[in-house]
Amino acid sequence: MDTADRVADISPDGDVVLIVGLENVRLRVYSQCLRSASNIFGAMFGPDWSEGQKLSKESPTEVPLLEDDADAMRTICCIVHHRNNLVPQHLTAKEVLQISIEVDKYDLKVALKYASVEWLKPQVSGERVEMGNLLAAAFLFDNTDVFMAHTIALILHYNGSYLAFLDDEFTSQIIPSSTFYLLEERRTRLRAELCQLLISGKRGTCKCGWGKNRSEKYGLLLAEYRPVKMLEVPMSDIITKMEQVSTEDMGKKYCSEGRTYGTYYHEPLPHSETLLGRLKIMKQKAGICIDCVRSLNATKM
Repeated sequence: MDTADRVADISPDGDVVLIVGLENVRLRVYSQCLRSASNIFGAMFGPDWSEGQKLSKESPTEVPLLEDDADAMRTICCIVHHRNNLVPQHLTAKEVLQISIEVDKYDLKVALKYASVEWLKPQVSGERVEMGNLLAAAFLFDNTDVFMAHTIALILHYNGSYLAFLDDEFTSQIIPSSTFYLLEERRTRLRAELCQLLISGKRGTCKCGWGKNRSEKYGLLLAEYRPVKMLEVPMSDIITKMEQVSTEDMGKKYCSEGRTYGTYYHEPLPHSETLLGRLKIMKQKAGICIDCVRSLNATKM
């Protein structure tokens, strides 16, 4: 954004002018909107603080916020003033992180709860820095479900060392370092579970032909993804190939093999034992919740 774009009367009759960042970007706002959105601003513009004295739209009170990010504060103020026409349609991961830092600082989580839903969506094809920024943003927004979704995305789609995330200034300061060791632990376990799933699928067939296609295809995948190769590719690649394997021959089927007396039917697998069902359970076990991260960090303090 150009400086001219960042200078805005968000509320033309506002009684406060925020002077934000080192560039002294001026944002005219209405104090009651900020007070309604944030307990911090509620105290700042209340009767006990100097900023809350003699508020008037004729002579707006100037409040310096020189340590804050001007773009982030502008977006936040637009949202709490219902000026959605001024909110950028697209935000980069870094911009989302900057907003989350201000949200955490001024206790604006509830006010931006619904606006943040779109911003915090995991970018499974994003670069490492972007994925780290969004993980940190979800942490600051205190969004348990989204934070877990980001950890699952990192486990499934990121194949590098998680220690590289500690090289980023913001991510390393916001996310406890133990999180990245836990991510590696969960990814290693999920790899082992995927391998076991392939082995059991290869063996899960019958002489009558039930499950033959899956058995053959899983056998080929096992041959392709030996232990070293499995370490070299994202697990999402392996899962995609597993999902492409047809299970049409695993429905209800008459069978007379392996029984001394009589015949029986193979029954379709219950959902919990299908690939989709097993993967759902595995992903749920692999995901990391915010409370787990905070408890790990608390034990080290």
